[in-house]
Amino acid sequence: MERTVIPAPTGSFGRSRRSAGWRSTAPVGRPIDQPTVELKRLDDRMVDFIRKQEMVFVTAALGGRTARRGPVGFVQVPSRRLVTWPEYERTPISGPVRLLLLDLLHERTGLHVTGRASAVSYGPLQVASGSDPVLVDGPVPECWVRVRVDQAWFADQGPLV
Repeated sequence: MERTVIPAPTGSFGRSRRSAGWRSTAPVGRPIDQPTVELKRLDDRMVDFIRKQEMVFVTAALGGRTARRGPVGFVQVPSRRLVTWPEYERTPISGPVRLLLLDLLHERTGLHVTGRASAVSYGPLQVASGSDPVLVDGPVPECWVRVRVDQAWFADQGPLV
């Protein structure tokens, strides 16, 4: 007997649409009765957390998943509503995206950021905090990927110890 398999949408966007109603919406490690705090922009704790990261996982709404790595601080926060990093590929990520930044060794949490990505030409980046972007020797990036923050939340919603 032959089975017909219907492919389901991939990525976290597809899963959340498929599984609504029969899975908990509470983040892992968080009691269900406590609400999740989702912000429309980054707070001080989130900005500090992002600046310490060496890797970001990116999921595009169309199902593409990838990771971007660099030295500590390669992901920049020009403002509370923007996250950006240098892109070395000719076809940068664009459209709705979800970012995941993890620190499982020190702070033992993850930061989720959803927003809309766009590519902007590579050049000097002005950062609101006054810190300069981290530059490394090697190839010149094709562009900056800029994500306008729609929502941001920590996976545990607890204090960073």
